[in-house]
This record gives sequence, structure tokens and C-alpha cells, in this order.
Amino acid sequence: MNRTTQFRRKLTYLTILVVMLIPLYLLGQPAGGGGDGGGRLAQMRDEFDISESDLGEISPASETMKLASLGMRGVAASLLWKKSHEYRVMHEWDRLKASLNNIALLQPHFDKVWEFQAHNLAYNVSTEFDDYRQRYEMVREGTEFLTKGVKQNRKAPRLIWYTGWFYGSKLGLSDEKKQFRRLFADDEVLHENLREQGIDVEGPEALGPFRKPDNWLIGRLWLNSGYDLVEAGIPIRRQTPINFYETGPKWRIKHAEAIEREGVLNDQAQEAWQRASEDWKGLGERSIPTTASFTIKMGQIDELHRRKAETIAEIRQLATPAFEKAQQAVISTLDPVIQDALATPVEERTKSQQSIADNYSGSMTPDLSVVARDADSSVRLRVMQLVDVVKDLEERIIKTDGHRKQINYPYWETLALAEQEERTVNARRLIYEAQEALSKEGELEEAIRLYEESFEQWAEIFDDYPILVIDDSAEDLFESIRDYMKATDSDEIPEDFPLRTFVELMGEYGDVNPQMYEEVRKTQQEKLAARKAELAEEERKREEEFLKQEAAEKEAEEEAEMKQDEPASVEAAAEADDPAEMEASPEPEEPVAESDEMTEEQDATQPAEADEDGEKEMDSDESDVVEAVEESVDGEAADLVEEGAAN
Repeated sequence: MNRTTQFRRKLTYLTILVVMLIPLYLLGQPAGGGGDGGGRLAQMRDEFDISESDLGEISPASETMKLASLGMRGVAASLLWKKSHEYRVMHEWDRLKASLNNIALLQPHFDKVWEFQAHNLAYNVSTEFDDYRQRYEMVREGTEFLTKGVKQNRKAPRLIWYTGWFYGSKLGLSDEKKQFRRLFADDEVLHENLREQGIDVEGPEALGPFRKPDNWLIGRLWLNSGYDLVEAGIPIRRQTPINFYETGPKWRIKHAEAIEREGVLNDQAQEAWQRASEDWKGLGERSIPTTASFTIKMGQIDELHRRKAETIAEIRQLATPAFEKAQQAVISTLDPVIQDALATPVEERTKSQQSIADNYSGSMTPDLSVVARDADSSVRLRVMQLVDVVKDLEERIIKTDGHRKQINYPYWETLALAEQEERTVNARRLIYEAQEALSKEGELEEAIRLYEESFEQWAEIFDDYPILVIDDSAEDLFESIRDYMKATDSDEIPEDFPLRTFVELMGEYGDVNPQMYEEVRKTQQEKLAARKAELAEEERKREEEFLKQEAAEKEAEEEAEMKQDEPASVEAAAEADDPAEMEASPEPEEPVAESDEMTEEQDATQPAEADEDGEKEMDSDESDVVEAVEESVDGEAADLVEEGAAN
């Protein structure tokens, strides 16, 4: 009886196990060929694009490792992470690499595995070596480790972004950047690995001025591939969109800065800055997701302000009495000095009143909801709709302005615009040549001359782009000024030094004065707009000159053709004349008195002399005006510096 009971119990257990295998098979059946979708779990993986074939390349070694762990994959991975740290501390590099490979096999779709360990190799392990060549080898190990992660995670934009950031930041910003960039340009093994990943290392977008791959441009190509992935519908995870999108255009700027630092100061540098400016402008035109329900474009801040002003003007036109009443209520709450400045006509305002009016012009807009409430009933609905439009525009302006400040968008825009000018490249070239001359014996006078010529050009650049005084290169320029003072054996800046204001702004230790910087920041937008208008006017004049030249050449060609046709027409007219006609004899010339000839010569010379006298008077007047303007500008600059020093 006991044996029978035990046997029945075993049969019952076996039956239950067999029955349980059926739903397990239906749930976990792997997908097969010929369109077989497999079990429910396999179908869900395909539906959500999380199967091995969707996420990246299938690694047999990885699948074997996960199967061998018998469900203890997390425990095994944790032990390996601990071991890898111990191996790094003990400088056992071979065992460290083996541990990292095993971790990657156990957790191939965990982004942090690839990011953390690649960073560990390139930043922590590389510093343990003294030779920069060995350091570069460890940096390359880190980049190759990241590349493996990208191959197994094709739908991980963050990992692709990190790879592009890695190529730019580690190779281009480290202390050994000069050596790293040179080694990378000649690293054929790494170039071949990049080709396998679809990076065109021989294309024009990847090659630097010496026709070799540039690490900044290679990093930009990686970043662009991540942007394409997001535009295809893959969401950005664990990263803000603005930080994700701004890196690619910024790598263009860093590339231009790097080649200038290496002595490429010609039209190639100018072209690099032009491309950087185009990329940054493209960033301003890109739709950036925000935490709000709308996207923004950082380059449209002026357009948003214009639309807001137009909408407010329309509200004022529709409900003029209510608008002016509400506006007067706002003005009455202001200080009497401010009220007086606002009430003074523009042409009669003093400099201080104009400054007050500029600062408070934005606060003159009344509460538009009050305007809508007090508006006439016939236009009240339309005014309420326009008020909602203004509120939406204000929210967009706040978001756009916040993102612009987050990445310092106006500064990089101005930098790219200023650096692409020929005079800026020339100013940097002069500094570079002056430093080269200073390092050679017997060329001190030449170095001083080059420095002085460069400083004059930098003074003009800072006048047009004052925000550049906070650029990193401004510190290098300040060091060049110190070298110049040593070369001239002078402890004080001369009164007529072109960059005297810049030196006083930087301070004794090369730090920017915050109060002065605020003043510079306020005037930058106005200066930038004026410079853009000036460049547009110059372009328009060049086009007009070109058209005039074309018209003159065409007119000259027509006159030449007419002159060629004249002899033929004269001959034809002579043949057509009657030969029997009497030829008219020429009349005898009347003698001209000598006094008459002298009178004509005097009449001809007197206007010329008068013109010369007039030109001299005009030149004298123009020089007086120029001197007066220069004295005025110098006085204002001196006042500004004294005010900053007092603050």
C-alpha cells in the first residue's frame, strides 16, 4: 500500500511537470526561420524591439556565458566588477581586460558597462604610465571597448554620443593633446576599425588641414550618426536633448581652435571657422524637445520677440483706451526719475535718461488680462485670444532663453562669426609668428614689431566683438602682452597702447572683472547686430561694384564695335556722294591774338586751382572731425574703465 501510494504520488508530480511544460513552451519558444515568430515572449521582444537581433549583433559567447551562469548572471557580474577594481589597483592590466570582457558578455545591453569601463581604461588606467605612447594605447583600448558596445547596442543613442564625445574630449583636451592628436592621425589600425563601423575616415568631413583624420572631426561623425538615429525615432535616454545636440557643432569649433593652436593660420583656418559657424547656426535651427509640450529653436529668439511685440501692438490697436489706461497705471508706480525719463522725447533725452528708458522699456507693458477685461465688448473676444497668444510666446521665450544660456549659445555664435574673419586669423598668425621670433636669437625687434601689429588688430576685433574678452584665447593674448612687456623691458602699459582697456579689464592676474563683464555683456548684442549689418552692407556694395564693372565693360565693348563700324559707313557714304559736286574750300583761319590765348589759359587753370584749394579745405575739415571722434571714443573708454575700477 505504501509503495502504491508513493508510485501514484510520483506519477502525479510527473504529470504536473509535463502539463507545466506546455505553457512554458508556448511562452518561451524561440523564434525560428521561415516567419516563425516563436513563443509569446519572443513575439513581445520583436514587438518592443528588444530582441538580441534588434538591439545589436548576436554574440554566441555572450549567450553561452549567460546560459552557464544558471540565472546567477547578476551575482557573477557584481563579482567581476569587484575583481576589475582590484586588478586596476594592483596594476594587473591583462586580468583587468579579461574581467571587462567577461562583464560585457554578461551584461551586453547595459550601457553603463561600456561607458564606465571605457572611461576607466582611458582616464584612470592610462595615467599609470609615464610614456605618452603607452597612455595613448590605453586610450585606444577604451575607444575600441566603446566601439564593441555600439556594435551590440545599435539603438542606444547615448552610447553613440559618448563614443563621439570620447574621441573629441580625451584626445583633444588632455594634457597630452598635442601628442595624442598626432598619434591618432597616423593610427592606421584604429582607422581601419572606424571604417568597419561605417565612419568615412578618408572623406572631406573627417580630414584635417594635413589630409589626415582629425579626432575632433571623427568624433563629430560619431555624434551625427547618433543624431540620425534619434531622428529615425529612437528616444534619447539618460541625457538632456540640448546637451545631446550641442556637442556635434561644438566639436567643429574645437577643431578650428586646435588647428590654429598648431600653427594653421591661413585660409584653411578661416574655412574651418566658416563651417563651424554653419554647424552652430544649424543647431539654432534644430527643433529641441523640452519639458514643456512644445519644442524650441534657439536661433528663433529674435523672431519670438518680434511676434510678441506685433501681437501686443495689435492688442493696443484694438483696445487703445483700455491699454493706455493700464499702461499709465504701471508708469505711476515707478520712481519719479524713471517717469521723467520715459516722458522725455527721445531726441531730448540725456545719456542717463536714455539708459533708464532702455532698461525700463520692457516693463512698460501692462497686465494684458486687465486690458482684455476692460476692452470694448465688440473686440473683447479677439483681445482675449491675442492675450493667450502672448502668454504662449512668453513661455516659449523663457524656455528658449533658458536653453541658450545653458550652453552659452550667443557666445559661441559670436566666436564663430568673429573667428572666420580674415583679420582675426591674421591677428592670430601675427601672434604666432611673434612667439616664434621671440624664441630665436637676434629677432627681438621683429618679434616686437609683430606683437604691436597684432595688438592693433585685436583692438579693432574687441571693439566689434567685446564678448571675446572672456574667451579662453583672451588669456593667451594676455600672456602674449606680458611677453611683449618683457621684450620691451617695460613694467607699465603705455597710454597709447591699443589694448590698454583690455589689460585693465583683465586685471592684475588675468581675471575678468565681473562688473566690467556685465557692461560688456549688455553691449554685445547691439555690437553684434551692428557688425552683421556692416558686413551685409559691405557685401551689397561689392555686388553693386561688380554690376557696375560688368556694365562698364559691356558699354566699352559696344563702343569698340561701333568704332569698328564707323570707317565702313564713312566709305559707303563717300561712294554714294555725287563726284560732280563742288568741293567747298575751307575758310581761312582767323589769327588769334596772343592776349586771347593767355586769357583762355588763365580761365582753364583758375578752376583747377580753386578745386585744389577746396579739396585741401575738405581734407582739413575731415581730419578735424576724425580727431574729435577719436577723442570722444577715448574719453568714453577711459570713463568706462574708471567706473569698473571704482566698482
